Amino acid sequence: MWKLLPIILLASCTATDHKDVISDENGSGTYRVVSTLDVPLKLSSKPDTEKAVSKEFSQGETRGRIQQAGAWNIRSAVVHTRLRCGTYETGIQLGKGNPACTDVEWLTDIDYRTRQTHCNSAVLVHTGGGEFANMTDLFEASTCVRVVTRCEGAC
Repeated sequence: MWKLLPIILLASCTATDHKDVISDENGSGTYRVVSTLDVPLKLSSKPDTEKAVSKEFSQGETRGRIQQAGAWNIRSAVVHTRLRCGTYETGIQLGKGNPACTDVEWLTDIDYRTRQTHCNSAVLVHTGGGEFANMTDLFEASTCVRVVTRCEGAC
């Protein structure tokens, strides 16, 4: 019995919590959401115009911008804590909520656009961007952004 204890403990440490495992859009892999960050959006406007042309977000090492036409970009540090490799993707989702982004109605799906493989406990900076369709009404209504990082492999 006591000889099995280390094996049981080892198996429990490597088990995956399946509540946050999702299949990707193509059904070709499984990803686990490893972090989410809800951040308020702040208006930024050009000096020669009163109308906002973009909204920015920033918290810690995560920052980005969303253009009125729907284009967006992000820069975020992603931490990998294992020796074996895992593939990480970072995406964003727009929402409307209170100033602290604690009671948010999400207006878009998550749009994942960065993809990098991390090994040996690496911290890598993910940069990338995408474009939300039909942003005419969503841009004005959006007050929060959710930054989601998911991983496939040894996460």
